[in-house]
Amino acid sequence: MKNMENKINKHFCIQPFVNTTTRITGGNYFCCNIKRSTSDIKEESPTEFFNSDYTADFRKKLLEGQKLSECGTCHYQEDKSSNSHRIEYNRYYNILNDQPIEYYHKMLKKLRISELKNPLYSDLHISNLCNLKCLSCNDKDSSKFHAENKQLNISRFPDEDFSVTKAEMLDAVRSVITNDLLFLDLRGGETLMAPEIKRILQNVNEKQASKITLKIQTNGNIVPDEDWCNIFKKFKNTKVNISVDAYGDHNHYIRHPSDWSKTLATIEKLQQQNVKFLINTVVSNLNIMVIDELFQWIQENNYLNYFYIMDWPLHYRPTNLPQSLLDIATKRLQNVKMNFKIETCNKKLEDLITMCEISDQTHWTSFCKEIIMRDNFRKNNIADVIPEITQHLEKFKILLNNRKENNAKI
Repeated sequence: MKNMENKINKHFCIQPFVNTTTRITGGNYFCCNIKRSTSDIKEESPTEFFNSDYTADFRKKLLEGQKLSECGTCHYQEDKSSNSHRIEYNRYYNILNDQPIEYYHKMLKKLRISELKNPLYSDLHISNLCNLKCLSCNDKDSSKFHAENKQLNISRFPDEDFSVTKAEMLDAVRSVITNDLLFLDLRGGETLMAPEIKRILQNVNEKQASKITLKIQTNGNIVPDEDWCNIFKKFKNTKVNISVDAYGDHNHYIRHPSDWSKTLATIEKLQQQNVKFLINTVVSNLNIMVIDELFQWIQENNYLNYFYIMDWPLHYRPTNLPQSLLDIATKRLQNVKMNFKIETCNKKLEDLITMCEISDQTHWTSFCKEIIMRDNFRKNNIADVIPEITQHLEKFKILLNNRKENNAKI
């Protein structure tokens, strides 16, 4: 037993002990990074899932230091950098990483987490109703992306409609707003397009609202109206996460068809209302070549920023580019880092620079096919963002045509 207690636990995560995530399809999860679910809100509320035998068993495995396949996204992030959602959440609760197993048992007792019957943190993806179709999105997270996939005959869910906030999802939102809840994290789709959620938040009583930090995810292309601004002020704290992956018109290509002027108007409105916000950035091979411009803008305006490395889809991982392009990205990132003052991001910048040292083009073919298909359909051109990629795509097109000709001869 003593040896077990002294074993270093490299995989402990606080999330399954305090959090529930409910996705658009109704699945209950421990966090937003887990891909598979064994629970559904039609049979089990988020709180019932929180107290289930399955959850208890998962927690037990984490406390034993097991490396679980469900946590693959964080494993990938930690392999490529010094950070992950797991590390961030542990840090938020003042829990150290890579400690002996017994340490985590003591911390749970100290924080009285083992006594919880309701989640402290609830993350709900309410519907896929959205005004954008970001390149790295999917059928379940954007109604516009879903519609495009249907037109291209590649949708995995051609007969589904995820754009309506279902009654059971509304019930799930209401059910997690308890006296124990400290964080309510709402996402879409585009959260500000959901009138039902607005009404639920307006009806949260003052006592509960005074304890809850509200987190809203938005793409910044819908300027919050007065009702939303009043909701933001009602809660103990409100944090609006604005998804921005590139500066100016480059963001229009990646988060299509976003309007930079609307993003700026949203920021201005939140500043006028004294509502806290941060710029949320997904680092992928779509923006790694121009992300230095975004970081420069963030630095100049002293905005808070959180960025993480894309794990899925695989073909959008940042290292899925030719080495010559990653070398250019490295030089640009190094130039930005010289003057970057946001301490929380400095280490991540170092990780990005290190990551660019080794290209991994395992999914290069998938990337090229996807970009060519989307650009043709949308009448866009990735060269507007990454002009240096043109020769590499042309080589791929020639190779593809040669294969087609050879297959036709057989």
